[in-house]
Amino acid sequence: MNVHDVISPRNGQRISNGMLQDNYPRNMWWVAAHRDEITEKPLARWLLETPVVLYRLADGTPAALYDRCPHRWAPLSEGHVDGSKIVCPYHGMEFDTAGNCTKAPTQNMTPDTAQIPSYPVREAGAFVWIWMGDPEAINCDPPDVHYQTDPGWSFLSGYYQVDANWVLIRENVLDLTHIAFLHKNTFKQDDWVTPPEIYMDGETVCYEQEFDLAPLSPLFCAGMGLPEDKPIKRKQIGRMPTLAISFSDWNVHDPAPEPDRRSDFVMRGCHIVTPAQRGRAHYFWGAAFDVPGLSHDVAEKTKAGVIAAFDEDKHLLEKIQAQISQDPRGMDYLEVTLGADGAGVRVRQILNKMLAAEGRSI
Repeated sequence: MNVHDVISPRNGQRISNGMLQDNYPRNMWWVAAHRDEITEKPLARWLLETPVVLYRLADGTPAALYDRCPHRWAPLSEGHVDGSKIVCPYHGMEFDTAGNCTKAPTQNMTPDTAQIPSYPVREAGAFVWIWMGDPEAINCDPPDVHYQTDPGWSFLSGYYQVDANWVLIRENVLDLTHIAFLHKNTFKQDDWVTPPEIYMDGETVCYEQEFDLAPLSPLFCAGMGLPEDKPIKRKQIGRMPTLAISFSDWNVHDPAPEPDRRSDFVMRGCHIVTPAQRGRAHYFWGAAFDVPGLSHDVAEKTKAGVIAAFDEDKHLLEKIQAQISQDPRGMDYLEVTLGADGAGVRVRQILNKMLAAEGRSI
């Protein structure tokens, strides 16, 4: 059979995810950086196909501007912060957090036209969030992630730049059935072969699934102080309150705890995705245990295990992106949706609804 015989959309109806084009809403909160990344030393980062400079004022307040001086286009991220201003490295022009030029030291007059876009930012949990759409359209706060800085929890996190469209990552972290196959040697959670129940709670995509007694993934045993071969009960609860972030709670019950040991634990996985440049995305992950003060050794062991698993995702998603980008058929090829893709389908529905509200489509 010729490949051209199966590329007609009539043979495989789907909701587009626009992964080869501009496919991200502007009017929402996205994560710009981990809060520890932003200091008085300016940070350059591409967000939503836009060069952005992130920095803190002398009093610690975070700020974000378009990373391009309007004089001769030098990156402001190569400059420095002076009190409440950021200073261009080329000719010393100073800009406030609203993007207004407040000083042009090589002349007496400050040019009124020397203005650059500024972006509202807010700190929430372990991250700094940015709004890059219409500031008049801000009608909500970033999602509630207070547990990330709660001393009653131990929060581990990491970062990847992934050479793949952000929607591929978002769908991947909501597709639980790939864990038994792609991660068979890392997660080792081979009972995850049936799809969970998917439902909507308002605008939040949710799933729930209970599992019979089985050993817990070795990625999380150390954080809960459990042996890797001990059968436990597990209930998975997931939520995606916005396209930027989703959570996957591993609710663990040990039916036969050791004396003076807890029987119930939670590990909250956190998956944050932000579009970068075309075909690239920022992926921030978090693993939070409702156990305070994990030891350094346990934290490092857990991080190493998570990174080994997520390396597998990164490798395959980048291969998918490259294959589709280089194939002249692009998106005009049969895409089959399986029963386990319920959450991914809802991602596409929400995405298309938000783009339509901004007067755009894919």
